[in-house]
Amino acid sequence: RVPPLRERKEDIPLLAEFFMGKSSDTNGGGKRQLTKRALEKLYDYPWPGNVRELQNEMERLVVLAGEELKILPEML
Repeated sequence: RVPPLRERKEDIPLLAEFFMGKSSDTNGGGKRQLTKRALEKLYDYPWPGNVRELQNEMERLVVLAGEELKILPEML
């Protein structure tokens, strides 16, 4: 049994960084970085869709955001 992402919040920064890097390679652009506030939003979100939802969110942010990824409330 692998626990859901909402039960292992400590994995969020590593997973987010991995998915951002993967998406940046695919969609072009340099290395992206989450702001402290954005990371806090990721921790606060319940992640009902688990890791796949985090992956999709990071891909969307890379496509829509600049170099600093800022997560707005309506993005989650």
